[in-house]
Amino acid sequence: MTTGARPHAPPRSSAWPWARRLPLTARPGCVAEARSCTLGFLADVPDSMVVADAVLLVSELVGNAVRHTGAPRWLLLIRAPGLLRIEVGDASPRPPLPRPPQGAEQEGGLGLFLLNRLALCWGWHPSGPGKVVWCDLRLPAP
Repeated sequence: MTTGARPHAPPRSSAWPWARRLPLTARPGCVAEARSCTLGFLADVPDSMVVADAVLLVSELVGNAVRHTGAPRWLLLIRAPGLLRIEVGDASPRPPLPRPPQGAEQEGGLGLFLLNRLALCWGWHPSGPGKVVWCDLRLPAP
């Protein structure tokens, strides 16, 4: 259920000082709200490319949860020194299935491709009746 080598995991608690949890539903604007939450959470990160990568991956993970399950439940962002964990919970127990990206005119198929390219590692695990898809990004040292 895990893809790639897994570095040390940041604490899995939304009560940790460097964590933010955003409840989600499949309503219009939930992907934009998740992007905005991510931008605010990473406002002090000086590397704009890392922030852009994080926002792109959040968009893909939340968008996939809406598109493929119809029921995103939450976004959890956790920071540890040098690391960002992004988690998206949804209501489907089905694992994410990579599809090969096709032509530029095709919508979809790029989410897991981008995870493989941009994240240090990513994976998924069952959570209640659904699952959590997560990825880790390296943050610049403070």
